[in-house]
Amino acid sequence: MDSATIGRASKALVYAVGMFAIGAFVRFVYRGYKVRMRIQSLRAQGIPTLPHSLIFGHILILLKFHKEYPGDVHFGIILSWLVDNCKKWIPDLDDTPPVLYLDIWPIFPDIMMMVLDCNLSAQFTQIRSLPKHPITRTFLEPLTDNLDMTSADGAQSKVWRSRFNPSFSPRNITRVIPELIDEILVFKELLGELAGSEESWGEVFQMEELTTNLTFDVILRATLDERLHEQTNPGGSPLKRALIIQIQLMSKVIGINRILGIKRWPWEMWSRHRNNQALRYALLGRVEAVIKSGLVAEPITEKQNILNIALARTLKETGGRAPDQQSVDAILANLKLFLFAGHDTTSSTICWMLKLLQDNPDCLSQLRAEHDRILGADPKQAARLLRESPQLLNSLPYTNGVVKETLRFYPLASTVRQGERDFFLHAPGTGTRYPTEGMAIHDVPSVIQLDPRVWPRATEFLPERWLAGPGNPMHPNKDAWRPFSMGPRNCIGMELAMVEIKLVAALVCREFDVGEAWEEWDSKRSVKGQGNTVDGERLYGCGQTVQHPKDGMPVHVRRR
Repeated sequence: MDSATIGRASKALVYAVGMFAIGAFVRFVYRGYKVRMRIQSLRAQGIPTLPHSLIFGHILILLKFHKEYPGDVHFGIILSWLVDNCKKWIPDLDDTPPVLYLDIWPIFPDIMMMVLDCNLSAQFTQIRSLPKHPITRTFLEPLTDNLDMTSADGAQSKVWRSRFNPSFSPRNITRVIPELIDEILVFKELLGELAGSEESWGEVFQMEELTTNLTFDVILRATLDERLHEQTNPGGSPLKRALIIQIQLMSKVIGINRILGIKRWPWEMWSRHRNNQALRYALLGRVEAVIKSGLVAEPITEKQNILNIALARTLKETGGRAPDQQSVDAILANLKLFLFAGHDTTSSTICWMLKLLQDNPDCLSQLRAEHDRILGADPKQAARLLRESPQLLNSLPYTNGVVKETLRFYPLASTVRQGERDFFLHAPGTGTRYPTEGMAIHDVPSVIQLDPRVWPRATEFLPERWLAGPGNPMHPNKDAWRPFSMGPRNCIGMELAMVEIKLVAALVCREFDVGEAWEEWDSKRSVKGQGNTVDGERLYGCGQTVQHPKDGMPVHVRRR
């Protein structure tokens, strides 16, 4: 090939690349224009909106937030700040609007429709269950390839939810309480090793590290009835290491690659494949062993793990034929989903519960008094009593209130749904219709669950509100407590999470005091000066998905 031909080919290539870049830029600008004009259209309809820039959208408002707050705060804290300052930006309002539209394109591709009123949340999750927004699929894809019941919609979601539902029934979860106690006793022994001598405080450590290992052991025990011993394994199992790396990859749902229209960077795709291979290797053999063992017959008359029951339902629906490859892949996807959700959310909630009890010593005293009455004066006998009579856990209403109140302050997560052209949210008593077309509709429990219009003494930690009956002003609104979402797409593992957290309270809180230890933590890391705070608190929510405690919640413990 002569030099002239090479020159022409090079020019053609440069021209093609240039035209592609111009086309991509035009699409990028047009997309931004459509999003920006959508907010302008809402304003023209008289719907209250935050001050909006045609160039920057609402990004400038969020930059104001980050001037006042640490950069690692959880998104729920940002939304609470927006609500607290809403009248400053929309002075004509008498109260916080039930919906706030947030335009942060191109950081997030669609307009975020933040629903702040439980009555409106019920309209798109309970009265009508809208499909999950694509961001949910994007988030879970590295882990499950969207074969799981959460990111799937339609028939696929319903099939696998129906097959796994019996596994998470209150009756079946009660049956596995003795196995859960095994794992929590290991957690308690580790706390004892970290406590100081006699009644003195021990060395500082990160509570979330311990609770994460605990909840990982618990969910594997409930799912496969196997003991992983993650709590006593210094190096961590290959299963957990692969899952943690995959979760870190999942969290990168917003970034420069998304702005450029790139789903994942090439090196992330390679990491995703490697981690999924490790997870598949760890789980597939267990699934195949259960299928071959024949230990999956229905009806379920005695204790069985989550996998056995789901496979039993699958075989019943297929007339006894072994699951095909597609079904096996879906089973593996849902198992990975349970391992992720079952440890990541519950571990944080246990931390937040211990923090709230530390901050509210009267509530801690009432919790301990209930355990003395129901589980006996000797805390060391509580595990034996609960093994012999697991139903005793249902006789701890104040403990149940402590867990529910913890989840009111620190909800696990939230649901995001896809808006539709002819679907509007209606604000009761106003006649205002809020369009949802093209919106990512966010249910915002971090705001709803602290709304003083719904919750008397909303900012106070009051477990007794969950003991108040109908007619009592403190009786909770049925739609306002949403930490597991609500409706047909709510969290399938709610019962397991509630039981696990209540067991931790019942077996740990009478034997140990837990206190934050920021001075010791700073000294251990040779950090000088005042650390970051939110509303004066060193311990605040971090993370892009689940609200994790800052720095893993540095604490020390002592025996009582």
